Amino acid sequence: MLKRVILAVFALTLLASESHAKRYITEPLLVPESPYTGMTFYVYKPYNMPKNWYVTLDGYPVHKNHDGMWVYGTAEGPNLVPTNYVVGSIVPSMAGITKWISDVQISELRKFPNAEILEVRQKRFTRSQMAQGKKYSTYIPAWTYNPRFMAVGNWKPTVDRMAVLSDLGVPAAWMGVNPKLIYLWTGSLWYQVDTGDLRSPKKAIARNYTKLRRLIRESGFQWYAQDTPVLAQQSKAWGYYWLGEINFTK
Repeated sequence: MLKRVILAVFALTLLASESHAKRYITEPLLVPESPYTGMTFYVYKPYNMPKNWYVTLDGYPVHKNHDGMWVYGTAEGPNLVPTNYVVGSIVPSMAGITKWISDVQISELRKFPNAEILEVRQKRFTRSQMAQGKKYSTYIPAWTYNPRFMAVGNWKPTVDRMAVLSDLGVPAAWMGVNPKLIYLWTGSLWYQVDTGDLRSPKKAIARNYTKLRRLIRESGFQWYAQDTPVLAQQSKAWGYYWLGEINFTK
């Protein structure tokens, strides 16, 4: 898979006291782009943030984890704990994630042209995936009662993340950034796509596209916008990363 790299500028803030002016030291930082390319977002590091934690410009704590994925964090007492929600895959406030810094504080920080900001490259998600701004409700999709669908929660040896494949409109599950296998829900079963020696999801799905469309049509399966936040919560409960809505074929 083609890997591109972007250059970001990371500024460390030195605070002597409230009465002294802020000073900035800038250093170039090379940030790898997400393999599911798309959104660029900014993070910065307030002086009192825990080590390796940053804040988005809308105030939410984020962290680059050991898998190289930027995820939201939640507060547990004085500590921040990473979630499995990849940045941009959900509306944080709708998933119970609270802001670390208020909008007023962020607005104040933006007055400085060299604010402590890091540009990060990550997946852009669609409005349907973002649940169209709606809170998680008591809506329960039929697939939650389907043991064949729910079995994916036990496939941890071959799955560590989930998403909705936008061009097919079906849930997908796989392991790592260069998966050997991709599981796609057709409405009646998890169809297994082997990416082959090249580990190319794009080519593998393109090769199986016609059959997948036929299986989905025959099952009568349809994915609705309100299904997405439910699967996001379920994916998190299984311990999988949630990547939102993506398109492997682009």
